[in-house]
Amino acid sequence: QIPLLHRAMAMSKRPLSLYASPWTSPTWMKTSESYVGKGTLKGQAGDKYHKTWANYFVRFLDEYAKHNLTFWAVTAENEPTAGLINNYPFQCLGFTAEQQRDFIAQDL
Repeated sequence: QIPLLHRAMAMSKRPLSLYASPWTSPTWMKTSESYVGKGTLKGQAGDKYHKTWANYFVRFLDEYAKHNLTFWAVTAENEPTAGLINNYPFQCLGFTAEQQRDFIAQDL
């Protein structure tokens, strides 16, 4: 992805604003211990799982910055309600509005 982003930036006549949106956390952090289907982060905002997941965001941004790529924005989760649906067939991580609010306020 990094070479593609560099190429797109070189070809663009105006600056590009990058944003990122995670699909799921590692399985060991999830209540379901699966990438797909219903599952949320274990515990609650402010705990070790939420702090660790927030650190993944920081690491992601830091690693891209090493390649002169900075992001305009990051979302807390792509389709956060998908992870609240039983048997959802794709990678997802569930957040209610309140859980997402608390994760952003306390951990990010």
